[in-house]
Amino acid sequence: MMAVLAAAVLAVGAYRAGLGVGAAVAAPARVVTEVPTSEKVVAFTFDDGPTARWTPQILGILRADKVPATFFVIGQEVVRHPELVAQEVQAGMEIGNHGFRHRRLRGLDRAAIVDEVRQGAQAIETAGAPAPTLYRLPAGVWDRTALSTLGSLGYTVVGWSVDPQDWRHRFTAQQMTDLVLKTVRPGAIVIFHDGTNSSAATVDAVRTLIPALKGQGYRFVTVGQLLRINKSRI
Repeated sequence: MMAVLAAAVLAVGAYRAGLGVGAAVAAPARVVTEVPTSEKVVAFTFDDGPTARWTPQILGILRADKVPATFFVIGQEVVRHPELVAQEVQAGMEIGNHGFRHRRLRGLDRAAIVDEVRQGAQAIETAGAPAPTLYRLPAGVWDRTALSTLGSLGYTVVGWSVDPQDWRHRFTAQQMTDLVLKTVRPGAIVIFHDGTNSSAATVDAVRTLIPALKGQGYRFVTVGQLLRINKSRI
């Protein structure tokens, strides 16, 4: 684990050398919460992992049901559990960046944002996943500096259109299942968590929702696949 962390830190230094932190502000990153389409597709996403307790359970369900999903991982957790990210990649999952320390980018200057984003990306790549191009903002908050910086780094910002609020631990698996089934629509992005803020209710909701949505004719895709379905309209 220390070797992985050392490699990440060294690579961050290399990234900084070629960042052009003081470069002209680029076009802001695109923010996507869903994709307008008539095709019955839906993207499940999981934030804040990987964790030894919840990630293997959720990944096991997805793998068994042949459901691709997108995991927005925290760099520090990746450093602790690089093998779980490797398992996600092997299972055909997509890995997105959720920052290295899960810092809210709103209010930070460009250099601090670059550090947070690049360190997260390097942890992901060191664990064996492709360089991420999708970023999920902690708490979903941003400002102009955050979006322009993410745009200059080549990211698309991914929000969500369906939120069962599993991290609050206020709802049962059935309540979360009912909420998703009530609010889902073609092109939706659903947010769950597999971090320390996850729970058995999340696992059970995911287990129940997959066959329920398939029964309604939905097909599961990663966020990247979802964006490519109707690229010209988002």
